[in-house]
Amino acid sequence: MPARTEIRAIAAAACALGLLAASIALAQAPRWPDADDIERARKAHPFPQADRLGAQPVPAPPRVNLPSTAAPTDIEALARAGARLGSPAAQTPAASPLRIFITLEMPRASLQLLTDQAARSGAVLVLRGLKANSMRETLAAVSSLIGERQVAWVIDPEAFTRHRIERAPTFVLSLDYRADTATSCGTDCRTPPAFVSVSGDVSVDHALDTLARQRPEARPLVAPLLARLKGP
Repeated sequence: MPARTEIRAIAAAACALGLLAASIALAQAPRWPDADDIERARKAHPFPQADRLGAQPVPAPPRVNLPSTAAPTDIEALARAGARLGSPAAQTPAASPLRIFITLEMPRASLQLLTDQAARSGAVLVLRGLKANSMRETLAAVSSLIGERQVAWVIDPEAFTRHRIERAPTFVLSLDYRADTATSCGTDCRTPPAFVSVSGDVSVDHALDTLARQRPEARPLVAPLLARLKGP
């Protein structure tokens, strides 16, 4: 009998402990809001009425201080210059065997003379790159230099590398245009049949005479260029 009594006591104690643990768990569990809680929250934080929505303050946009810019770019003027300089008559570098490698930093008088003679002979003016890394400044400078004359001009840094151009102006006469402009020739295309060149602050006709003396095979190409220079 005493043993059974002890077993019953232990079972009762275990049951009581289980009920106590369940009560503690329920007490610690979060309580879901009931209808009264929701009503109290609605009264404490009411939604604005429809007729008062327009009266709600609108935050002002932030003030952003932008840096001041230089003079605005005249897009229309650039378009006119680009259209004139990019006309078919001004962009036919392959039509002429003579190219004049120049820089826009050369003396203005020399540039004007070469530009005038390039217009009459059909020679192509070649620049290494953009002036001040700006297409706008380059177009403005070239437009000011060329004016209303029809002159072919290109920006071709690879041509400067291929022909090892170290001075400006340099006059290059292509004896074989395809071989002269081939990219496979690397940095040195100065093979006898490709081209002949001369450097110096001289006129186009003087440069052509020098080229014809250097390479007799260049004379058939030089003759029509000189004829156009000396034309009416």
